[in-house]
Amino acid sequence: MNQVFENINIKIISSCVPRRTVKNEEFGFLLNQKEMNSFEKTVGILERRWANDDVTASDLGFMAAQAIFEQEKNLLKNVKALIFLSQTADYKIPFTSNILQFKLGLATNTLCLDINAGCTGFIQGLSVAYSITNTLRDDELVLLVVSETLSKILAPSDRSTTMLFGDAGSAIIIGKSKTTGNSYFNTFSDGGNFESIIIQEGGFRNIITEESFSKDNKVSNLNLSMDGPKVFDFTLREIAPSILKLLSDNSINIGSIDYFLLHQSNRFIIKQIISKLGIEYDKTLINIEKFGNTSGVSIPLLINTFKDKLANSKKVMFTGYGSGLNWGNCLTDLSETKILDVIEY
Repeated sequence: MNQVFENINIKIISSCVPRRTVKNEEFGFLLNQKEMNSFEKTVGILERRWANDDVTASDLGFMAAQAIFEQEKNLLKNVKALIFLSQTADYKIPFTSNILQFKLGLATNTLCLDINAGCTGFIQGLSVAYSITNTLRDDELVLLVVSETLSKILAPSDRSTTMLFGDAGSAIIIGKSKTTGNSYFNTFSDGGNFESIIIQEGGFRNIITEESFSKDNKVSNLNLSMDGPKVFDFTLREIAPSILKLLSDNSINIGSIDYFLLHQSNRFIIKQIISKLGIEYDKTLINIEKFGNTSGVSIPLLINTFKDKLANSKKVMFTGYGSGLNWGNCLTDLSETKILDVIEY
């Protein structure tokens, strides 16, 4: 799917991470020192943030949104739609955006919408937010909250997932701007490989039984599982061509892009994608060493982490890829975006 939006932009963006830092040495029971050195060099993660048991994805998203409305109190009354994007929602029923609408004090005539999406989620959520904004009046806004607590669905003994993921939440206000140019999106899906990143049971295709639960601290069918080699091959095959296609379809020179903000999946993968694009490595930004893979939150969290570098950037490429399998890109303007500091909760 290809989309072009005119005069719509991100007004303000905030991100929140848990206070709890989990360093690699806590996983000494999984990897020996040689394996740990290799992990840190290739994957690039040194630590990640994990939420406490009583903190949910909506809590992190709420704090990120609150940080915006504390600074820009006048924005609250103009929010007409709230999108909550997560794979770790508070409940199966009801949907979490409805809960956030009340907690944030948004009007009862606010459109509330939940999207279950993973590492491409920020691109997908932004696309939906821009689409809704396109139908609103000039002063009306959309609030997109992307938040994950993936630590709650990991198996401690699973070497393929447990050390990779971190928790975080972001809030993004989208609205119209008469001085912003076009924003471009393309999105892709390969549902034939849906099992590459999956929780096998707990939905209604495979309901929970006594056999679903972990025995002797082993990986259960209620934990996240990932086929690492298949996901690795997918990213190296599909991502760079999709970025080049977005640029060629819209007659945009790759040299004109200020920064490429890729989903923080793996340092080696990011380097390979940048190499395939034929651009300098300093055109991308990395924060995976501090936060790990935070799924759909990784790109907005990256924006807040590098707020000073990204200030006044007119052409920034966002690229997400992951569960689904899904992938997609967005080229937009951040030169008018207010980027807040990362906060802790």
